[in-house]
Amino acid sequence: MNDYIDKNYLEEEGNMTISTSKLSLRVDNELFDEESHVVHRLIGAKLILLPNGGENWEISDNDEVVFVIPGVRLTKREKSVLKTVHGLNILMHEYKSGNKSVAKIKAKLRAHWKEQNDKI
Repeated sequence: MNDYIDKNYLEEEGNMTISTSKLSLRVDNELFDEESHVVHRLIGAKLILLPNGGENWEISDNDEVVFVIPGVRLTKREKSVLKTVHGLNILMHEYKSGNKSVAKIKAKLRAHWKEQNDKI
């Protein structure tokens, strides 16, 4: 058995593809509905650290940036909520519902922060 692994080596098992060139494990049909033959869109949100120490949050739709929330418009509390998984879920849910208003997103983040701190 060789210790050498070819960089273009692919192993197919069912619908799983193991690629050692990219060192990734993924399911081929995770974003494809086989019954209706429709590719679903991929929506993501991420924190972007700026060189001057600032922070922005980007929402992307199929790897295309569609909305940016500047960190300078948010308070420390709102930023702390957005740094959690639930905060990013709020951000993606607001985008999916068609809400692109920073003021409305800030209100949702404040409401979530108050809800979490009332439990303590």
